[in-house]
Amino acid sequence: MWSPVIFPTLYWPVRLLLTSTECLFGKMFSSLIKLLPLMVGINAQLLDIPVVDELVSSAMLPFEQYVYNTPTESTIPAVAVSTTAAKVQAAAVQAAAADNAYWLADIAHQGVAAFNSNPAGYKVFRNVKDYGAKGDGVTDDTAAINAAISAGGRFGPASRHSSTTTPAIVYFPPGTYIISTSIIDYYFTQLIGNANAIPVLKATAGFVGLGLIDGDQYQNDGNQGWTSTNVFFRQIRNLKLDLTAIPAGTAATGIHWPTGQASSIQNVQIAMSAASGTQHQGIFIENGMLHCVSLLEHSNVVIGSGGWMSDVTITGGLYGANVGNQQFTMRNLVISNAVTAISQIWDWGWTYQGLVITNCQTALSISNGGVGNQLVGSVNVLDSTIQNCPTFVTTAWQSSTYSTGSLILENIALNNVPVAVKGASGTVLVGSAGSSTISAWGQGHKYTPNGPANFQGSFTPPTRPSALLASGSTRYYTKSKPQYAASPVASFVSTRSAGARGDGSTDDTNAIQSALTSAAAANKILFFDQGTYKITRTLYVPPGSRIVGEAYSVIMATGGTWSNINNPVPVIQIGQPGQSGSIEWSDMIVSTAGSTPGAVLIQWNLAANVGSGMWDVHTRIGGFQGSQQQVAQCPTGAAVSAACQVAYMSMHITSAASNVYLENVWLWTADHDLESPTDARISVYSGRGLLVEGKNVWLYGTGSEHHSLYQYQFSSASSIMAGFVQSETPYYQPNPNAANGPYPRNSTLKDPDYSSCLGGNCNSLGLRVLNSKNVIIYGAGLYSFFNNYSTTCSTFPLPENCQSMIFSVEGSTSGLVVYGLNTVGTTYMIVKDGVALAQVSDNLATYAATIAYFTL
Repeated sequence: MWSPVIFPTLYWPVRLLLTSTECLFGKMFSSLIKLLPLMVGINAQLLDIPVVDELVSSAMLPFEQYVYNTPTESTIPAVAVSTTAAKVQAAAVQAAAADNAYWLADIAHQGVAAFNSNPAGYKVFRNVKDYGAKGDGVTDDTAAINAAISAGGRFGPASRHSSTTTPAIVYFPPGTYIISTSIIDYYFTQLIGNANAIPVLKATAGFVGLGLIDGDQYQNDGNQGWTSTNVFFRQIRNLKLDLTAIPAGTAATGIHWPTGQASSIQNVQIAMSAASGTQHQGIFIENGMLHCVSLLEHSNVVIGSGGWMSDVTITGGLYGANVGNQQFTMRNLVISNAVTAISQIWDWGWTYQGLVITNCQTALSISNGGVGNQLVGSVNVLDSTIQNCPTFVTTAWQSSTYSTGSLILENIALNNVPVAVKGASGTVLVGSAGSSTISAWGQGHKYTPNGPANFQGSFTPPTRPSALLASGSTRYYTKSKPQYAASPVASFVSTRSAGARGDGSTDDTNAIQSALTSAAAANKILFFDQGTYKITRTLYVPPGSRIVGEAYSVIMATGGTWSNINNPVPVIQIGQPGQSGSIEWSDMIVSTAGSTPGAVLIQWNLAANVGSGMWDVHTRIGGFQGSQQQVAQCPTGAAVSAACQVAYMSMHITSAASNVYLENVWLWTADHDLESPTDARISVYSGRGLLVEGKNVWLYGTGSEHHSLYQYQFSSASSIMAGFVQSETPYYQPNPNAANGPYPRNSTLKDPDYSSCLGGNCNSLGLRVLNSKNVIIYGAGLYSFFNNYSTTCSTFPLPENCQSMIFSVEGSTSGLVVYGLNTVGTTYMIVKDGVALAQVSDNLATYAATIAYFTL
């Protein structure tokens, strides 16, 4: 994922400035805003905006405590917090947890970081109590927790370095952990608490730091450690963050979370002060986008690229969530007693599902920037409940040629919400003192299928396929990632104990296949201890399988089985055509090593039971230690070589498949070397992203990037619910382009025919819908930033001509609805059977062009 240019960061989002200002936010530094190049080989212009400097200087005064130097382990004192209340709380928590065993803590931890410089000595699983944390509600555990995270030569934000060689789970047993400064998250880290007795991170009254958990700490030079678009592979789960000891008038944050793909927050609680004048916020995501002066004066921008969040409960605060990112999917946020439940700082596209918001003055604010300069591109809200709030949504939308502030509300239950939507001039949509339902309401540009037409008002929603709905409900079916909290450790089988080595060099094919077969037969859960498991033949996953990884265990395919580009072979085969049953698979990565142009990384054939799926399972193709496709082997500018042809397809949901549920799944062909200190670019080649030919498919928070022919293709598929879907075109195109790349067209798979394109570059499609029916998409971001590694084709507002088209609808497709379509770098946003329906110049918005509503 790419970030074009980033502003030297300041310490608090200018979102907190008055919304009447014309240039509102970026990443903050107290005396300047200048563009810096973060991309190798890309030069950025300098931009100095005095009005921002002045506003920042005044706005920063309440937040000076967030300007802090990185504390070291040796300088954080271990102090006692001797309040009676803290001791009582800790005793109560520990007593309640006495009988709450959790398999993740109890299982033998024998994982190995295969490509670490010292795999035998490196510890993957870390219990914070082994590093001195007490969890007694009295002792300051900050230093011990940070030591557990950092031990073993790992990469923190101060290093500005990523690596796949130092994965870690940092485990919190039940207890109350007193912290006085931020817990600093590291790259490739999972912070996980006991799912049966949620541990508490409790801030002291004098807490200092931007977040009890800081996911990308600001450094002494005023910049975040990592570029947020490149912070991958991390999680926070099963924790409660308690800010209530911090005075209400002191600005404080639960989680600071600038992040990229393959990241998630799940089953987290955040408690804050609800007192008058509270300055607390639960979740803060800024990622520093500058939107300046007017829609016609977008300069280079900074973007973040996430992400997934679910099952988060937030109480109190000025903001429950104060968030901005390129795109995000959030589900089951339960927010109560905040002033504003969700403040949308900025975005290109955002999807909220299953919100429950209670007793807040405003449930959702998307008005940042004000009339004529709104900073929010598009927001979709569905299947949600808003109760006892004076206002549901505040917006600054106006009917114009620009499409910022696009909003779709679908299937929203209101209870005692007098104003459903409030605009700059007053009430736009009336709520009610009692109970009512918003069936479907929106604002923005619409195409039905021709357009654009400005609209603001109610409309008839699409008929949702009954197979996609929860039992007895009008809401879509959802299922959170299984954590097996109620399963004892005896329910698990270790892959390493079954004979696999996971050392990246031993052929583990036979051992893993045996473990898969026997675990399913015995109704056991197969635990992949951390490791890189080399395989040389297809692994068959039988019905009844339940599989969970440790810190993103890797299955790595290599060898002659996948050497023929004209004979694709699956790496992982889920069921066989004609089979039915269930499968659950979570927290793993599927990769290749060496030349494997015939590899289909995941093939799903199973006619599955509802509830079967993949959660936090990703494909990572090239760009990591052990892949044999890093910058030394596959530099940019080199001729296409067989050594850098890495996959035929990332994932294929075949015509035999049904009831396939994907959540937070990222299908990524690497654009840069994850081990490079400079994020050096590489050119590796894969053919296809996600091909869906089956029926009854849920795609929640998915991404597909850098495949040569397409990122998503729905071909003769039916009943698909998707949101948010995100794609990127390969950076090397059009050198070669999609028509002349290393992967020839396969007519059997209905590959796109690029022999004739609309005028312009014929590059990989982000989304192709062919002969499919009943496809409903709640948010899509289809991006093309580069031509042969140059970004001059994607500058805002125009030319936006990296490629001619990026979303193609073809054949007998029917029942297609797309809410919140966002594109970058393409001349035409929607093309139907070779005819352009929508072009960028009619739908300019933020950095991305936006269409609120498209139907066919």
